[in-house]
Amino acid sequence: MPVTEFASLSLIPPNTLSDPHIIDFFSKVSSWQSSSSGYPLTFFTNPAEPAEIYLITGWDDVRAHERWIASSRNQELLQIAEAFLNIIGMVHLDLDFNEFPAGAESLVYYVRSTGAAKGVSEEAKSKSVTSIQCGWTGHGRDVQDISTGVYYFAESDTHLEDGGKEDTVHARTHLKRVKFT
Repeated sequence: MPVTEFASLSLIPPNTLSDPHIIDFFSKVSSWQSSSSGYPLTFFTNPAEPAEIYLITGWDDVRAHERWIASSRNQELLQIAEAFLNIIGMVHLDLDFNEFPAGAESLVYYVRSTGAAKGVSEEAKSKSVTSIQCGWTGHGRDVQDISTGVYYFAESDTHLEDGGKEDTVHARTHLKRVKFT
């Protein structure tokens, strides 16, 4: 099953999403990485924090992404990005990227820490996210166990319900699609 890369990035001030060098950079990232992975890249930003950028894409497996990270093309991109971009975090989720709604214009995500959820059944955890009939929801765990949380996504916050008092729910983040072409 393909994995989903979920990366959190932050622009270094005074850089903004509308700066030509930022647009050019992310266009290049999208083109080069998708030609390596075979999956499209999607970018989102947090309207409440416009410097936050989220990259969501697929990989056949973690090893394929690791090969890309080590590649000369990616190293060139990382060197360019040093002047205006911080990498906050990145996880590989056991969420099949082929199921991700490629045309989504907005998402909501949150992370539920599972460390405090000892004794809570998987069924109870899965019921903490419900879907109404007109939208996509998905969730996944970090396949490398770097993060102990479960990442939940939905096209609209009406799809996400906070259930299970045993878990710790981190703040929901509303994301809006950004296109760099």
